[in-house]
Amino acid sequence: MKKERKLSLIFGYIALASGSIWFGAYIARLLTTYQLFEVTDLTLKSYVTGENLPLIFQTTFPLVNITFFTYLILIVSFTLFVISSKMKLKENGWLLIISLIIFLTLPLETVLMLIDYKLIVIFLNEQFASKEILRLITERITVLSSFPIILVLSYLTIPYFLVFKPFTLETKDEN
Repeated sequence: MKKERKLSLIFGYIALASGSIWFGAYIARLLTTYQLFEVTDLTLKSYVTGENLPLIFQTTFPLVNITFFTYLILIVSFTLFVISSKMKLKENGWLLIISLIIFLTLPLETVLMLIDYKLIVIFLNEQFASKEILRLITERITVLSSFPIILVLSYLTIPYFLVFKPFTLETKDEN
């Protein structure tokens, strides 16, 4: 029983750590990417030229990698945490809400991760001057236009649920 609890705590810690790293890199990536384009449409800003665009892509390469791999780690470790912790979602509403946030955003984030995978392949081939990168970035912005902002706002509520643990039912000990 104690071994199961330690394993559950390890998965919880990995989920929390990878989620924190992913969330920070995700916000940094959004801020970096949206700064490339004009506010009204998806045209590049005047200071973004063909000469400095490859350098900008080189700086965003680590953010793409970090967000891609830490999100995968988050999903796997959180799933293993929920399974191994033996906590009942019915009695722990806070865990149910966190699970809903994570698993309901998963399909939409998977669509964006498919675009990220294509970006990673191009980056690994060191084709930073490729027009394909710019096309994939604009596709990522337009495919699910406001979803990243909704995702960020949803994930901002998770620390509240972790700290205060609302909607927890008190179980009566029958002994």
